[in-house]
Amino acid sequence: MPKTGLLLPYTAQSPTLFKKIDFKTEKDVDDEIQRILSEPKIEDFGVGQSLYLQLPFFCNPSEQISDWCWDMIEDYKITTQYNVPIGVDVGEVNSWILDCFNVIEEETNKVTIYRQSNGN
Repeated sequence: MPKTGLLLPYTAQSPTLFKKIDFKTEKDVDDEIQRILSEPKIEDFGVGQSLYLQLPFFCNPSEQISDWCWDMIEDYKITTQYNVPIGVDVGEVNSWILDCFNVIEEETNKVTIYRQSNGN
């Protein structure tokens, strides 16, 4: 994730309002994130890709992502890269972890498609 060096308060480009606005509090940042998540085409690009591309315009992305999310992404990577099982058997797999892994897989696939279509 890119680091923008933005420290509240600051003025930055709003990707949803198409103008510079003052970000005075974390609520202002959260409000912008909610506007992104409410965009009509969010499903076309995916939540992850939309946030990845738009967060750097107005905040430090790494500060907006909870530690548990980073931990889950790391667990997903270890599990898929090294074939580490997430449970003793299907009945023992934690459904919340499985849901998280499914979201990560879906978002990863969307990023791959985006990169391929843009020559990256």
